[in-house]
Amino acid sequence: MSTNDIILTISIISFLIYLFYIYIFKNGLKQSKIENINNEKPFVSVVVAARNEEKNLPFLLTVLANQSYPVSRYEVIIADDQSIDTTANIVRRFSEKWSNFKLVQVQNRESVKSPKKNALTQAIAISKGEIILSTDADCIVGQHWISATVAAYSEETSMVCGFSRTKILKWIKAPLFQKFEHFDFLVMFFAASGAIVKNKYFSCSGQNISYRKKAFYEVGGFKYIEHLLSGDDVNLMQLMRKKKMKIKFSFSPHTFAYTKPIESIKQFLNQRSRWASNFKWQFVLNPEFFFYLVDVLVLNISLLILLFYNWKFAILLIITKIIFEYRFFIEGTKIFPVNKEVKKFYLVWYLLQPFYLMLVTIQGQLSLFKWQGRK
Repeated sequence: MSTNDIILTISIISFLIYLFYIYIFKNGLKQSKIENINNEKPFVSVVVAARNEEKNLPFLLTVLANQSYPVSRYEVIIADDQSIDTTANIVRRFSEKWSNFKLVQVQNRESVKSPKKNALTQAIAISKGEIILSTDADCIVGQHWISATVAAYSEETSMVCGFSRTKILKWIKAPLFQKFEHFDFLVMFFAASGAIVKNKYFSCSGQNISYRKKAFYEVGGFKYIEHLLSGDDVNLMQLMRKKKMKIKFSFSPHTFAYTKPIESIKQFLNQRSRWASNFKWQFVLNPEFFFYLVDVLVLNISLLILLFYNWKFAILLIITKIIFEYRFFIEGTKIFPVNKEVKKFYLVWYLLQPFYLMLVTIQGQLSLFKWQGRK
C-alpha cells in the first residue's frame, strides 16, 4: 500500500466519521426546544470564583442583584481567590446593601493544582441552595437568568448547561484573533448543545452552568478531577455522565450569557491550550468524546497532507466538508442569532482552524501554558 493510499484511506475514514457526528449535532439542534417545566422556586446559590476582577465584577454583581427570581430564594457567593486588587471590597459593599450576597476568602490557593476548582469548592461548601448556578466574574447574564435556568429543571435533571458567547461591540474593528475566538465559541456551543440533546454529553462551559448540589456531592465534587488544572465544567459533566445522571441544555434566550473577548493572541492560545490539556483525560472520562476529538484532529491533519499527494481528491473532500459544516452552522444560527458579518467569517475560521488545532493540542499535551486567571 502506497503512502498516497494510506493518507487517502485515513482521510476518507476520518471524514465519514466526522460527517456522522455533524449529522448528530445538526439533528440535535433541529430537535431543540425551550423547556419551562419547573414552576417551583427552590433556593438557589449563585457561586462565582473571582481573582483580580475589580474591573468586571461590579457589572455582574449589579445584574445578579436585580434578578427576577425572588430575592428571598437565592444567594450570591463570591469566592475571592486571594485577589491583590479591590475585588473583596467590591463584594463587601454589595453584601452591605444586599443581605443575600456573601464573600468567601479562599484559602490554600498555593497548595492546589486547580485554583478555580478550589475556590468553587469552598463557595459551594457554605452554600444553602438546592441548585448551584455558576458563571465567571467577567461574564454578564440577563435579569431572568436564574428564573429561566431553574425552569429548565425536571425532577430527574442533575445539570443544565447554558449558552455563552464573547461580546464584540464593533465586529469590523475587532482584531482577527477576537473574531476567531467568537466564531470558534459559536461552533463549539452549536456542537455541544446539539450533542446534549442527543444524550451525548461532550462539552459545556463554566461561563454558564448549573447543577444540583446533591449531584455535585454524589460524584465527589471536584475530588476526582482536582489534579487537572482546568475542567471544572466539562470534566464535572463527565463525572455526572458516568453516574448516568440526566444533563440538559437550556435553549432559552433568557439563560444566555456574554463574556469579555480575549485581549491578546498569547492569552487566547494559552487559554485554549489549557482547555486542550483535558484532551487525554477524556479517554477515561468519556471514551466517545475522546474518539471524536481524535477524529477531528486526524481529519484536519490528513487533509493538509493529502493536498501534497492527491490534491484533486483533497479539494473535493474539503469542499464537501465546508458545505456540510456550513449547513450545520446555519442550523445553529436559527437558535442562537448571529449577524451577517459573523457568518461571513466562516471561511477565514475554516482556513485557520487546522493550524490552530494542531498548535493548541501540542501545547496542551506538553503543558506549555499557565494559569492566568481567565477561563
